[in-house]
Amino acid sequence: MMDNNSLSKIQKENYDQQSFFQKREVGTFNNITTFVIDQQEEQQFEQRPLQTPNQGQEQSMLSIPEQDEEEEKLYPYYLGQNHYCISKIFFAHLTSYCLFLKRNILDKNEKICDKHLPKLSASENIKQTIEQSLQKLKGIPQLHIYDLVKLVFFGELKFLSFISCLSYCFETIAKNGISVIMSLIITSVSQQDMNSAYKYAIGYILLSLIGIIFKHHGSNFSMIFSSKARMLLVNLVFIKLTELSSFSIKEANIGKILNLISGDINQLEQILYMIFQSSVIFLSVGIGCYILWIRFNGAIGILVLAIVFLAYPIQISLQSFNSETLKQSKQFQDKRLKLTNELVEGIRLIKMYAWEEAFYQMISIIRKNEFKCLLKIAIRSSIDRLFTIISQIWSSLIFFIILHYSGYRESMNVAEMISTLQLLSFFKISCVLMVSYAIQSVILVKISFERIVNILNIKNREMEKVKDDQNINTNLQTNTNSFNSRIQFINFDGYWTNPEIIDSKPILKKISLNFQDGELWAIVGKVGSGKSSLLNALLFEMPFYKGQFIIDGIEAQKGKLSIAYVEQEPYVFPGTVRNNILFGRPFNKLLYQRVIHASQLEQDLLQMKSHDQTEIGERGTTLSGGQKARLSFARALYQQADLYLLDDPLSAVDAHVARNMFQTGIKEFIFEYQVMMNSNKNKPIVILVTHQIQYAVECDKIAVMQNGQIQMSGTFEELQTKLDTNNNDIAGQLCQSPSPKQKQFKRSIISHRSRIRNAKINSLIVKEADSQRLTNLNTYITYFNYWKLIIFILILSLETGSEVLIIFYSRIISLFQYYQEHNSIDQAYLLLGLLTLGLLICNSMKYILNSFQVQNTTQEIHNNMLNSLIKAPVSYFDVNPSGRIINRFSNDLSLCDYSTNTVILDVLEIIGYFCFALVTLAILQPFFLIMIVFIILVDCYQYNFLKKIISQLKELELMQRSPLFDFLKQTLSGITQVRAYDQKEWFRNQFLDISNKCNLNSLTYQYATRCFGFNLDIVGWIAQTVGIFLFLYFYDNDIAILAQGILMLTTYNDGLQYGLRQLINLETQMSSYNRMFQVIEIKPEAPHQTKQDELFPDFPKNGDVTFENIHMQYRDNCPYVLQGLTFNIKSGEKIGCVGRTGAGKSSILQAIFRMIEIDQSYDSKLEIANIDIQILGLHKLRSSIGIIPQSPFLFSGTIRQNLDPLRQFSDDELWKSLEDANLINYIITLPKGLDSDIDNVNSVFSVGQKQLICLARIILSKKKIIVLDEATANVDMQTDEFIQNIIKRKFKNSTLITIAHRLNTIADYDKVMVMSDGKVIEFDSPFNLLALSNESTSIDKRTEFSRLVVNTGDENAQQIFDIAKQSQNIME
Repeated sequence: MMDNNSLSKIQKENYDQQSFFQKREVGTFNNITTFVIDQQEEQQFEQRPLQTPNQGQEQSMLSIPEQDEEEEKLYPYYLGQNHYCISKIFFAHLTSYCLFLKRNILDKNEKICDKHLPKLSASENIKQTIEQSLQKLKGIPQLHIYDLVKLVFFGELKFLSFISCLSYCFETIAKNGISVIMSLIITSVSQQDMNSAYKYAIGYILLSLIGIIFKHHGSNFSMIFSSKARMLLVNLVFIKLTELSSFSIKEANIGKILNLISGDINQLEQILYMIFQSSVIFLSVGIGCYILWIRFNGAIGILVLAIVFLAYPIQISLQSFNSETLKQSKQFQDKRLKLTNELVEGIRLIKMYAWEEAFYQMISIIRKNEFKCLLKIAIRSSIDRLFTIISQIWSSLIFFIILHYSGYRESMNVAEMISTLQLLSFFKISCVLMVSYAIQSVILVKISFERIVNILNIKNREMEKVKDDQNINTNLQTNTNSFNSRIQFINFDGYWTNPEIIDSKPILKKISLNFQDGELWAIVGKVGSGKSSLLNALLFEMPFYKGQFIIDGIEAQKGKLSIAYVEQEPYVFPGTVRNNILFGRPFNKLLYQRVIHASQLEQDLLQMKSHDQTEIGERGTTLSGGQKARLSFARALYQQADLYLLDDPLSAVDAHVARNMFQTGIKEFIFEYQVMMNSNKNKPIVILVTHQIQYAVECDKIAVMQNGQIQMSGTFEELQTKLDTNNNDIAGQLCQSPSPKQKQFKRSIISHRSRIRNAKINSLIVKEADSQRLTNLNTYITYFNYWKLIIFILILSLETGSEVLIIFYSRIISLFQYYQEHNSIDQAYLLLGLLTLGLLICNSMKYILNSFQVQNTTQEIHNNMLNSLIKAPVSYFDVNPSGRIINRFSNDLSLCDYSTNTVILDVLEIIGYFCFALVTLAILQPFFLIMIVFIILVDCYQYNFLKKIISQLKELELMQRSPLFDFLKQTLSGITQVRAYDQKEWFRNQFLDISNKCNLNSLTYQYATRCFGFNLDIVGWIAQTVGIFLFLYFYDNDIAILAQGILMLTTYNDGLQYGLRQLINLETQMSSYNRMFQVIEIKPEAPHQTKQDELFPDFPKNGDVTFENIHMQYRDNCPYVLQGLTFNIKSGEKIGCVGRTGAGKSSILQAIFRMIEIDQSYDSKLEIANIDIQILGLHKLRSSIGIIPQSPFLFSGTIRQNLDPLRQFSDDELWKSLEDANLINYIITLPKGLDSDIDNVNSVFSVGQKQLICLARIILSKKKIIVLDEATANVDMQTDEFIQNIIKRKFKNSTLITIAHRLNTIADYDKVMVMSDGKVIEFDSPFNLLALSNESTSIDKRTEFSRLVVNTGDENAQQIFDIAKQSQNIME
């Protein structure tokens, strides 16, 4: 027997390069390994842009390096700086900036990026607007829509509201004045008073210029208002969300929140812009009524406006229907985005479960319902547009017919008819079209504001005390028992729902505990016993409670204690390792070094290429589960908190690492180093939820929980006296545990001092600007390939016909005097009526065809995009943030859903009318061809370079929305951490910085479009000036040509700048389509189905697994994680896989599931059941293997859907699986049983219960190969044993591969595989790896596995040995 002597030898060999603290000086910590950073590196730290201003400490995370950006600015001014007022009136400062971009960027074939943008001026910064708006909101207990309207329009942005409305008012006066002067010009010419005609022409030109200036300034101010209002609302929502508990956020529906930010509020920018243009409707109507009254000598003139207003009831009824349909579509969109978000977040496990098709079907069904709503909205909007766009035609026809046939006018005056037609063209825009937009805008604003108000009115479910009849008794108890207690629970009941409203059962029952300064508590209990719920109560995340919760002798208040929290599923955000640890705190070099050592991250950082500057990717994709747990632990230690809440971080790491974390991190760092460094503060309290009983017995106090109650609590010695009367299984494990005094800790430190320098940071996440493909002709071809050719030709033909009919209509009006002289007035009205009817038919067909085609195209693109996404390799999700991917399905898709139809029609109709008007003017006045050439040359020149500027600025602006969206998602996913570490204000400031940058991008884009529109109108105005004098000079005797010419000159350019801007908008929308096409074009992983699948219908026939010389790397530029891996597993064998973090354990699973393809350049072979898995389709392969993951995956839906998303099993089978998984009693208590909705999974199931749901899935599927990826790390030993026994009993003949940190779990397995550096270094039965012979009674063999076992502690090591030996004897 080699007993203690052999064991000591092994221990000595295991630690021959490690040293003990022979003498611990708390004040010096001399033996702690430190990262030596030389002087040069310290200077680099100090120069970094993340540094807090005026401090020598480094700031962390996503700070925008404003100072560096300012130094790099190519245009170091804000727009308008160093420009005079007169140049701003004519937008010369914007033209100057655009020319600057052309010379310095476009002419050099470069692309516009952030450094080319101007500075953000003080008036464009939204910080003060947000702060003052928040002050106003504080005085409103319950927010209503009108409060939000008042805040947005008449709050801090009231000046912009006022000046926008005032500008549009002056534009309206000028436009109506033009109608009067037009009539006077034609009348003067008909009377041969040419002097007056020329004078009126000068007034006409001046009014046109005034109208142009005020129109564009009104648009400019309203767009600034819209951009700032959008950012204001986004920040108000974000600030509200950071105030909410995680329970409240989940209750509010995360999908709805994401849709609100990405869809509704982004759409508001355009909607609010339209509201200001609609604000002058009443002024336009008033002035128009006055002009028509004078023109037609009485009230009969107003009749034409009454006829125009006939469109209003149609508009109102259509838009009211659209309002209800829009609400339905938003609800479907919320559900779709929530499910799509879960697909992206859980893509790895969805692929392993082979559930891609199930998710595709679920999302497609929701999208189909959304599509039906969108199609209804598009068709109704087309009918609205039909009566709006040609309202000047049908209303003028009806009016002229009434005037003539009712006897009001025996003869019609061409001047009156032409000027009335011009006035109606203006009314078409200022009244009819604007009313249509106003109704739509008001409806959309109402819906969006309602959704925003609902968010802002969410009541935060944060520890509300419910009336309790026992309050008097508990108060008496408080006074007598609270002495020396820092935190105290007395008869505490915790609820997720208000027991006063709903008769709900408490999740925590009659909890009575006293936590004193400097105590280390262990909370133990079975899965679902309420351990994590107790931590939620201490985090103030449990919404309702009864009884007493006391801190420092008074009723508990949030913020009284600083809290550090390590959750079961660690929160990791994209960024560097260091930023994740600092979590918004200033960088303290010495403290940081201690924390790295205490959290056992030293070796990991040394192995990382960029050390603590290594980017870890979204959801911690580059880290193992153990590394994420230790990183979260390091973050907690860095906070130097009063209260540490540790939710089982030790179960996610190897046994020896867990021992070091417990001793070095908890006992020494917290209770010695922190106490020494903060001697003036109370000693911290640590509450450790753990399933590792060996650590529980070393704590000062232990609390045993069962069914939400404290079954017993006290010191280990006190609990041992109570064990005889208690049958609890956890208590039994405590009884069997050795006394903590018998344990001796052996510390491992690195023998050499490690020098970590700041290596160049290799960005894991691909920047969107880098991956963005330019929009070009191929994008348009790709888009219109989704169209049917016949429909495309029909739409173009119908548009041509419409423009010809409109020109003929105006021609007949101008010839009305001729028809009257020849007594052909009835023939004239007949022709006008036929032309109007033809116009209605052409436009109605055009609108309906366009609506169907556009909506069908976006629907097909969505389905193709979703199909491409589910077939994308997991590497795509590693380098693209989920916010960016979701943005394609939210912001980009919504923009195309709601805007493409209108934009295409605008481009067709406005530019089509402009071209036909120019042709008509050239026919009427050939000399005008000179001006036409001038217009075309100048406009084409402007369009050529401004289109590129505007398109690139729009792409930049759209890309800037992704960081905003990403940051919101990251904050929501880690809201518990944000609140626990009291970093709300820091996150808000970061969000504000991103918002300001987003606002700058948006405004710069809008400024460029305003410059483009104004310059186009000025060119048109110059042509108009020349043209009117040409017509006056050459056609003073031909009233018909003069009248039609002036009408064309007045209206031809009205919409050109808008039409060309819509053409640019179409290009920016093509950017959205382009990004969606990029998703569609993702290079897919291997085929999901192959012809070979049919050859193996019953694959796998057995559970044989063979790895032969397998090499694998996660990406081309990464090192190999599997290096010649070779092993063979026979069917039915139970294999345990162990090894240090990064050894390649999880990579085996990645290879088996073909999540990452193995390197085929080596002579490799990976077979299951003697079949090369490379020839199988991925669905066939993955659906044949069962998995229980480390982090259980549940998605929105019912329990039935989560168990059986593919609908393959009957209800009886589902209930049987739940019974086997020991969940049936719990599921029966839920209101709807299997159909219970589990949208808020954390309040329905604990982490352990979610793991049992995963077990039930395995039981249902009856696989021949099952893998457990550290599946029992987050459950107690008894549940671990239960899961293992169920699998062994249900799957006797199945192959089981378990990646484990708990070595007790795999002690009775057939074999243990020990991994190191991507290779198998040991592969034998547990007993053979621990013992030299069958006669051995303790560990006496020197192997890596024996070293790992010994590191778990002497008693536990002996227990593992006994289990292994017993299992070996049974097998023999």
